[in-house]
Amino acid sequence: MLSKTLLLAAAAASVAMAQNAAYSQCGGQNWSGSTTCVAGYTCQYQNAYYSQCLPSSSSATTARTSTTTPHTSTTTPHTSTSTRATTTTTARTSTSTNSVAATGVSYKASFTEYGAGDTFGSPNCQTDTAACGFYTSPGYSAAVSQNLFGVGPGAGAGPACGTCWRLTIQTDSSGNPVSNAGNSIVVMVNNLCPASGNPLCSQNGLSGTNQYGANVNFDTCIDSGASAALFGNSGVGLGIGTATQVSCSQYSGTVIH
Repeated sequence: MLSKTLLLAAAAASVAMAQNAAYSQCGGQNWSGSTTCVAGYTCQYQNAYYSQCLPSSSSATTARTSTTTPHTSTTTPHTSTSTRATTTTTARTSTSTNSVAATGVSYKASFTEYGAGDTFGSPNCQTDTAACGFYTSPGYSAAVSQNLFGVGPGAGAGPACGTCWRLTIQTDSSGNPVSNAGNSIVVMVNNLCPASGNPLCSQNGLSGTNQYGANVNFDTCIDSGASAALFGNSGVGLGIGTATQVSCSQYSGTVIH
C-alpha cells in the first residue's frame, strides 16, 4: 500500500511539474516541453513557432500543436536547390491609430530602428540569420531587448521568437508628443537586441528600465517596413510608447526560414 501511495504521489508531482507558467511557451515547432498550463490558463496557438499559456477566457485562437512542413531538398546532376518552408498568417491590417484589447502583457517601451541604411552601418535585417532563424516578407518584424527575448547572444531562439506585439508610439526621447502620437503597428519578434553594449536593451529583468524609463526595447527592422510604418512622419528615430502582446491573428505577414 505504501509503495502504491508513493507511486501515485510521484505521478502527481510529475504532472504538476510539467505544467507551464502563465504566459510561458507551451508549444511550437521543435518544442519538446509540456503542452499543459497552470490552472486558469490554456495553451493557445499563436503561430507555427509559438504557442503560449494565456488566460482561459482569452480571445486568442484555440490551442493546437503546431507543425510546419520541413525543408525539402531536390538534387539534380551538378545542381542543388532547396524549397523554403513558409508560414503565412492572414489577418486584418496591422496599422491603426486605435488601441485594441490585449491578449497578453503590456510594457512601457522604447522604439529604435536597425537595418540597411541606419547610422551604424547595419546589414539588411531581412535575413534568416536572425536569432530566431527566420524573417518576415511581407510583414513587420523587430528585435527585442534581451530581458524580453529570454536568452542571450549565441543561445539560439528565445521564448519571444514568433510572438506578436502591438507597438504604439506616443513621444520622442525627451517626452514631447510626436506628430503621429497614437500610431500603432503589429510586429513579429524575430531577433535579439543584446544587453551587452546596448544601454537601450540592458534592462535588469522586465521590471527594470533603460535610460528612457522603458521596460523593453523594440528595434524595428527597417527592411521589413516596420520602422517607416511606426515612426511615419514624426521625424524621430527613437520613440517611447507601449508594447502589448497580442494574438498573432492580428498579424499579417509571411514567415520565411
